[in-house]
Amino acid sequence: MEELEILRKEIDKIDEQLVELFEKRMELAIKIGDIKKQKGMQILDSQREKAVIKNAIAHLKNKDLSDELEAFLRNLMDSSKKIQQYRIKKAED
Repeated sequence: MEELEILRKEIDKIDEQLVELFEKRMELAIKIGDIKKQKGMQILDSQREKAVIKNAIAHLKNKDLSDELEAFLRNLMDSSKKIQQYRIKKAED
């Protein structure tokens, strides 16, 4: 049981780091959304999304996790698009 608690504490530390990185990523997504709005660009850039996923998988040491990483990144990018859409809609109101 002691080993389980140690591993859970490690996961908790990683989760704290993920929260911090998530907030930073969303802040950047908001700035990107503002630029896209100013330039009249579409929020969705499927070529960019494919490149981001491909690049991330290339850095993955355990390729057995490729599908999970892709799902994670797609979810993250969906959140980024939602926050950009919200920001643009809010600016238009």
